[in-house]
Amino acid sequence: MNNTFDIYATNNSYRYDIQGIRAIGAMLVLVFHIWFQKVSGGVDVFFVVSGYLMTGILLRQYAKDKKLKVLQFWANIVKRVAPPAYVVLVATLILSYFFIPPVYWVATIHEFVFSAANLENLLLMRREVDYLQSGDPASPFQQYWALSIQVQFYAFIPFLIAPLLYMSSKTKSLKPLIMGVFIVICGSFIYSVVSTIATPSTAYFNPLGRVWEFLAGSMVAIMLPYVKLSKSLALMLSLVGLIVLFSVGLVIPRSWNFPGYVALLPVSAAVFLIISGSRIESKSIVNNFLTNKYLVMLGAMSFTIYLWHWPILVFFQNYYETVNLGFIKGLFIILLGIALAIITTSLIERPFRKIPKNKTWLAFATGFVFFIPSVTLGLSAKYYFENLHDVDPVFDNDLFYGSRVYIQDDASDLDYRYVTAVSRDLSETMKRENNCATEITDSDIVICEFGDTTSENIIALVGGSHVGQWEPLFSDLANQYEFKLVTILKHSCSLGYEIVENNETCEVWNNNIVDFIDDINPDVVVTNSTRSNRPRENRLVANDPIEYVPAGYVEKWQAITTLGIPVIGIRDNPWFESDPSYCIWKNRQEASQCARPIEEVLLPKNPVDAYINELPLFISIDFTEMICSEELCPAYFDERLMWSDTHHLTRSYLEYTTPRLKELLERQTSFFNNFEH
Repeated sequence: MNNTFDIYATNNSYRYDIQGIRAIGAMLVLVFHIWFQKVSGGVDVFFVVSGYLMTGILLRQYAKDKKLKVLQFWANIVKRVAPPAYVVLVATLILSYFFIPPVYWVATIHEFVFSAANLENLLLMRREVDYLQSGDPASPFQQYWALSIQVQFYAFIPFLIAPLLYMSSKTKSLKPLIMGVFIVICGSFIYSVVSTIATPSTAYFNPLGRVWEFLAGSMVAIMLPYVKLSKSLALMLSLVGLIVLFSVGLVIPRSWNFPGYVALLPVSAAVFLIISGSRIESKSIVNNFLTNKYLVMLGAMSFTIYLWHWPILVFFQNYYETVNLGFIKGLFIILLGIALAIITTSLIERPFRKIPKNKTWLAFATGFVFFIPSVTLGLSAKYYFENLHDVDPVFDNDLFYGSRVYIQDDASDLDYRYVTAVSRDLSETMKRENNCATEITDSDIVICEFGDTTSENIIALVGGSHVGQWEPLFSDLANQYEFKLVTILKHSCSLGYEIVENNETCEVWNNNIVDFIDDINPDVVVTNSTRSNRPRENRLVANDPIEYVPAGYVEKWQAITTLGIPVIGIRDNPWFESDPSYCIWKNRQEASQCARPIEEVLLPKNPVDAYINELPLFISIDFTEMICSEELCPAYFDERLMWSDTHHLTRSYLEYTTPRLKELLERQTSFFNNFEH
């Protein structure tokens, strides 16, 4: 066994060039976040270096003590990571109160809590598949996804390495260790490639698709003592590594998804640089560059620089209301991030690093000293802000009996609590805790019932969130006319699958929906009749018109009406370019600035009119006059915010306008008059 592992005990020289590699990774992240808004590969470098360093620690520990001291390993990480991470976290939360609009406070607090628990990557995975949150701006805590994955790896790596080391020691061969790590690398890499192609927005934050990057560094730590490079080969590897590393962000198009096979480039670059730098007896020009004292200094603080740069960037973007900050502001963000990192490292990080390795309990106690207050603060704030929606705002008028919506400017009476809770101002069917809609990743049909649930008269509300938002109106009708309202909804999916939805579960759901409707045999199906498009720069298909009737919709109407079931189609509502409630809060004296010109979001004539004569049992409903005036589509009306996000009407607004919506419904169809009171 000694011949197998003793080589790791002697391989303990400090690698200044590693700090240089980390510094380059950090600077690439900063530059491409600030000026290019794209992935640079810098975070992938962090992962490789972390895998290399952590595995090296475990190998040296095993070589010295013939066992792994896992608690000591974790304690050493805690004392280094927890103090600066939680200081930046709490400072960011405090500053968010001044720089983040109330509209986003709930989401911001939520991310604070998950970041404190080192689960931010999992939250971002969930948010990316949450149709109602996927359009939210970046939070000031989003950078903690990378730290969360690192912590998850640190928790995992001893459980992978320990049994492999045991088998290697028994066989007096490194083959079990090398093969075991290699198998996990291959499995994770294949998973990363497949998931990046299938679900790129979630694959980016998925630890299963990232573990191969860490283990690439682990493999280097295992193999490096046995690697002998000539001076020329070391120089060639280092030059290739440096060129590739600097080229990733410049050459790779923004449309290419990470991690997947694209991450091979920065991972390979980091591996080449680590391997080539091990030949310390003959320094090359690249090694001299990486061991420059200024680069080494930045590398020693790279973790803290990374943590600080993101909230500063987000605060600047919110303050100046743009992501394009220019060179001077961007340079100031970098300098400020470095300055704060120097202060944090000197006052917070270094003192706790001095805790002796054998004082495991003290290191863990340090972690709890930072963790417990942070989580307590976050959970308290989360409870407070998430329950603001339960405090009903006081309005002068309870119900609207006018003829149509019109433009208003004075929103000065808006209460911050109302604005904060607007994202929760949803119909009962759209609140995720009610489980009234099929999730975006599922295809099972889910229903909820409202009104007189014992009635044999059934109205089915079928489709996605744009029809689900009308539940308050139809629930009111169900109570008035004593029928049962059944909602059959799926997030990010309409009745009538379209290729642009890019969601296999939506297609499966649609394949089963007509048979399900036939089984419950409703008196009428209510759904959307048109598709309004998001702003042109965010459209799934760039040349799509601003409003149209998808062929998939018509196909499903024909299938349903063939069963003898009438279909009521509601014209879709418009999309806003950015959060309209945020805009109202900023322009409370001139709320009209937040309205969208109607010609930008809707056609002059409802496009579904062309299909009415083709489908005798199809009824077209248009509520546009309660969403838009003749020229503009406002975001605020009679003390109420109209939109919970960029494209969903608030429950409070729909409840307020219910009398007029009923009038419009009765004017356009006499269907509901068939029910007995």
